[in-house]
Amino acid sequence: MINEQELDNLIICKKCHTLHEKISLPNKKKALCTKCNVVLYQEDKNIIDKTLALVLAAAISLIIAYQYTIVTINIQGLEKSLTVGSLFMVIMENEQYIVGVMFIFLIVIFPITIIFSMLTLLYLMKIKKAPYLTKRLLILLAHVRPWSMVDIFFISLLVAMVKLFDYAYIELGVSFIAFIFTLILDIIITKKVSFYELWDKHTEIYGTIDE
Repeated sequence: MINEQELDNLIICKKCHTLHEKISLPNKKKALCTKCNVVLYQEDKNIIDKTLALVLAAAISLIIAYQYTIVTINIQGLEKSLTVGSLFMVIMENEQYIVGVMFIFLIVIFPITIIFSMLTLLYLMKIKKAPYLTKRLLILLAHVRPWSMVDIFFISLLVAMVKLFDYAYIELGVSFIAFIFTLILDIIITKKVSFYELWDKHTEIYGTIDE
């Protein structure tokens, strides 16, 4: 029977699911899967500071994306500027209430919750305060993060724009650029740090915390 401490020293590759035993690494080094060469984990003493800076930049970018015009469409002299808010209103005016609720949760509420939970989590871990709250934030992020659909929304927007190119003049807005920066930063953050590493850092900073 494997006890809890022994389980903590094991890690599964997220790509091929090969089981590995975790070992200590020198600073700036990475552990790779022996089968598929995917990065399993890394050792970076400044990972919280670096990730905090990236998440802060993503938060600013996301706020801009929600505040300003995404695109301006001109069809035969009729001009319409679209924002996230106006898109939601169009959906509701067409009585697509379920789609509207899904839109507001998947494109607005969940992304905002994820970004600002990450900011709070990383800041508290940096100052080594509120161990119980940071643990609950980690659990919240593990549940909520898969429900953020900003990337799907952006791809859908691009597809719609391509279909309109033959019929309308389309001008990109500030929000469109902000969404690009947000998605790039999200990819960098996801690639740079995993929830496993955040849990590991949490244990390193606070030790084991009882419920």
